[in-house]
Amino acid sequence: MRETRDGVRVDMFSSSASADSDLLVLDIDDFKGEFSFDGLFGNLVNEILPSYQEEESDAAEGHDALPNGNLRTPPDAGKSAQGMSSPLFPEVDDLLSLFKNSCKQLVDLRKQIDGKLNNLKKEVAVQDTTHHKTLSELEKGVDGLFDSFARLDLRISSVGQTAAKIGDHLQV
Repeated sequence: MRETRDGVRVDMFSSSASADSDLLVLDIDDFKGEFSFDGLFGNLVNEILPSYQEEESDAAEGHDALPNGNLRTPPDAGKSAQGMSSPLFPEVDDLLSLFKNSCKQLVDLRKQIDGKLNNLKKEVAVQDTTHHKTLSELEKGVDGLFDSFARLDLRISSVGQTAAKIGDHLQV
């Protein structure tokens, strides 16, 4: 997927008409930011089925669509469909190939992301251990400072008490 259209990256296919050579190229960057599955799926399918999209819009304009979303068909449509030798939905092979390719690439992307996630977890664990060591060293330093201040306070108190005793003896 290379360029963006409506916030979703497109231009996923080569220009050949064959489904086997139409390779979807997904990248981790395709899923960053504001990702829309509907947009991605729509762009994938619209590359293969532009005629389907045109037929759907023509049917909607011609009011052949029923309120439930189905299309009205002429009564003899079943007979003419039985006489046709072409499949009803010839793009199914292209879509199936695209789906299989997409699944493989998504699995590969998931493995990449899982690997990166595991690496990040390891890095976080190392940093967390380092942070805890630093905190314990700082805590020991702070405890040492408190002990030093306590000893200093005792010395100052004893000096003050000695001065008070000397003052009391001088007054007597």
